[in-house]
Amino acid sequence: MSFPGPRATAALGVVVSVATGLVTNLVTNQWSPALVAALVVLLAVGVLLAVRTVGATGKRTRIRQKARGGAIIGSGPTASGGADVTDTARSGGLIVDSPTHVNDAKVSRKASKKGAIIESPTDAP
Repeated sequence: MSFPGPRATAALGVVVSVATGLVTNLVTNQWSPALVAALVVLLAVGVLLAVRTVGATGKRTRIRQKARGGAIIGSGPTASGGADVTDTARSGGLIVDSPTHVNDAKVSRKASKKGAIIESPTDAP
């Protein structure tokens, strides 16, 4: 079973919060074991959704570009969701016009010893 994405999780969190408020009002007006059980379940689901939301955005995104004796030109990376991007150009290597757009993926590109990566975009949405 797949878990919904961050937007759907946030929307579910709002719905669960509203339901929790309604059940809380019912419990204070007319106490019953069934209402208390429903309230406990809603609170647990609310906590789960909150933790899931933080977990989805809590991943660390890393972008590294290293040019040691090489060059990286027109190849800006964009990354999100815990992506790990490394571009390395050394010993005369070139990375030119090769942007990287990734989400929750690991990408490592190296050009060395006068090698080149030219017009090779990398997309991992």
